[in-house]
Amino acid sequence: MSHAALSRAERSYILDGLSASPAQRQDGRSLTDFRPFEVESSSTPQADGSARVLLGSTEVVCGIKAEVEAYQAPRVSCESGKHTEAFSPWLPPTPRVQATVEYSPALLHEHSAVELSMITSTVQDMLSGCFTLHSDRFGPLLARQFIIVPYAKYWTLHIDVYVLSWSGGNVLDALFAAVSVALWNTWLPGTKMLAMDTTTLQQDTSRAPDATDDDPMGMKFITRGKRHAAGRPAAQALDFALEDEWDEGHLLDGRDDVPVCISVYPVRDTFLLDPTLEEESALSISIAVLASASGRLYGVRQRGDGEVTLSTVNKAIEVGMYYARQLAKTLTAPVAMAT
Repeated sequence: MSHAALSRAERSYILDGLSASPAQRQDGRSLTDFRPFEVESSSTPQADGSARVLLGSTEVVCGIKAEVEAYQAPRVSCESGKHTEAFSPWLPPTPRVQATVEYSPALLHEHSAVELSMITSTVQDMLSGCFTLHSDRFGPLLARQFIIVPYAKYWTLHIDVYVLSWSGGNVLDALFAAVSVALWNTWLPGTKMLAMDTTTLQQDTSRAPDATDDDPMGMKFITRGKRHAAGRPAAQALDFALEDEWDEGHLLDGRDDVPVCISVYPVRDTFLLDPTLEEESALSISIAVLASASGRLYGVRQRGDGEVTLSTVNKAIEVGMYYARQLAKTLTAPVAMAT
């Protein structure tokens, strides 16, 4: 991601060491050895979930904040022959998980504002892409847990990432690790609806629940929305309240499948992981693999100016997914014991 100022001789020295047999790195690690991750969870009391990750001298802080969004669901009319039916969607069109990546002003001493903006914008897009709506989930997170009051109020999770330093290199892996740990310990407050205004509600007896309807609040609940009788407005929830102001709430459904990132750097016939800043600058290309502990692949992004073959990319994905599974399980293990 970032580039250190290397002379031609320094770059050649690093590449010769990485290409040697066995490979020689300045810190004595093998090509696939990671430096220790220093992880601090729940580091920000004001946030609903937070984490601080230190990888070498690269430091990233992530905070998660749950906010209530009011949205009046519109009515959508559908005609079928002589019949007209109206529906209201269960989810607003805006994303339920929104990511923002910022950097410390101290980094401006080493990098230009344009470079920092391009890098943070790219990482922000990668993060947002992991939490898009697909089927009944926003990425790994179950969609229906974001509904507070149907058709009216919803949770929005704001992921705020702050890069304090990336002088140790490999900021992308450290950043996704911080997000993963922060989401693992994020709590959504438990809520209950206070009342429903049913004065204008028209019951649809043609779809009355029966013994075979085993999904009243699942996938059909989200995608089909609410059916209105023609010419009748929908019932409206008046408001909601916390179930217990002393209770932290519940952990996110799907937190165990949040992706981490493994940056894979091709080096001749093998690959290098967890590069230092100098190694990043010496190598011309990397392949970022986003995957979870379950082996789900969320995305692949090639970075750099070099060229790679499709075979190299496929092998890099295999390597990235293997180490992503290990990293994801390792990061959440101490957090799980703490909770």
